[in-house]
Amino acid sequence: MNAEGKDSGSDDEANALLRRAYSVETPDDSRGLYADWADTYDEDFIAATGYVYHQNVARLFVEAGGASGAAGSAVVADVGCGTGLVGVALVDLGEALVDGLDISPEMLAVAATKQGASGQPAYRSLIEVDLTTRVDIADDTYGGIISTGAFTHGHLGPEALDELIRIAAPNALAAIGINEDFYVERGFEQWLSDAVDAGRIIAMPTIEKVEIYGEFSGSHAARSSVALFRVR
Repeated sequence: MNAEGKDSGSDDEANALLRRAYSVETPDDSRGLYADWADTYDEDFIAATGYVYHQNVARLFVEAGGASGAAGSAVVADVGCGTGLVGVALVDLGEALVDGLDISPEMLAVAATKQGASGQPAYRSLIEVDLTTRVDIADDTYGGIISTGAFTHGHLGPEALDELIRIAAPNALAAIGINEDFYVERGFEQWLSDAVDAGRIIAMPTIEKVEIYGEFSGSHAARSSVALFRVR
């Protein structure tokens, strides 16, 4: 047992899963990781690390206008929703309609149980998607796009943003969390610049730096870049 009364074997398993998260390369890697992790993710990662990223990105999204400014849609897509933390934060901040999108059916099953402080379900619907392919969602569906989990570990490059822009309604607000080590290295900055030149997004994003963990002494990144922009 450790100082907090937690079994050290559980700590070792959680650390091993976290290391796996930073080494995923394929959609099948992601599916396998989160199938193993879904049931204990909130306890042995979120609670153990003081994870606050979901709250910080949800706050930025709502403060920037949320889904209210988009044409014809007030629904937010939470991309890489995992166990539903962002959905809860959004509902508690007043975004009543949220769909959760994730590659892992096991994580989606946990997200389905989440509720806001008022007892409202965190999600209107939950959809299994693989962002390396075209997703089964119509063009111009969402008035807002938020992501804290899809671009964290480097396994998805900026080309996955093509699908997010396709399913976003005109003038939809996007708040996309991107590991700050990968923002330039993996070409996100260049992709976004090209998207402005092509008229796909209205202007270069505002980049906000936010904390990921309230308390975490490990070697993993503690901050993330959040790109805020509107789809044309």
